[in-house]
Amino acid sequence: MQIGHINLAKSFNGTGEHFVSLVESLQHEGIDQHVIVRNMTLAKRLSAVEEVVVGPVVRSAISAYCLMPRLDLVHIHDSNAAQAGLLLTLTRSIPFVLTHRGSPPTKLNPLALAVYHRATSIICNDESDLAVLHHLDPLLRVHVVPDIEHSGSAQQHLRVYQNSQSIPTAGSSGIQ
Repeated sequence: MQIGHINLAKSFNGTGEHFVSLVESLQHEGIDQHVIVRNMTLAKRLSAVEEVVVGPVVRSAISAYCLMPRLDLVHIHDSNAAQAGLLLTLTRSIPFVLTHRGSPPTKLNPLALAVYHRATSIICNDESDLAVLHHLDPLLRVHVVPDIEHSGSAQQHLRVYQNSQSIPTAGSSGIQ
């Protein structure tokens, strides 16, 4: 399985540490990964992980979309990168998983709504976010996966990834 990651967060904080831990854990599981990030410090940290390809540092979702190679699945790690996931699934039929962090949306604009509906899975950290997202739209495919420090988190991410590959994406039969 080849996984792409897009993380366009400007700062390298605790969430960035979780991201690095996830990439390292997936690498230990033998997953091929290609990573595109915005933050130079994060890019340097990830380039130290063996057998993980770190693409050039980018500033926009469009640049991330253009530079992402053909992979089995892309994991979008922040709202700034969400449009890249939508473009990848609409134009290349690459499924994407979206991590939802932060304050739960009470209403989504049409573009954000399209991102959430086209995501093959949405990952959130706790049951309260799950409830809010299901209240927003009960048809969203939301999974609770604790941050990587919790035991078994890498395996939970892998299960979400594997299940996401079996869900039809835009451009294939089943999604309109």
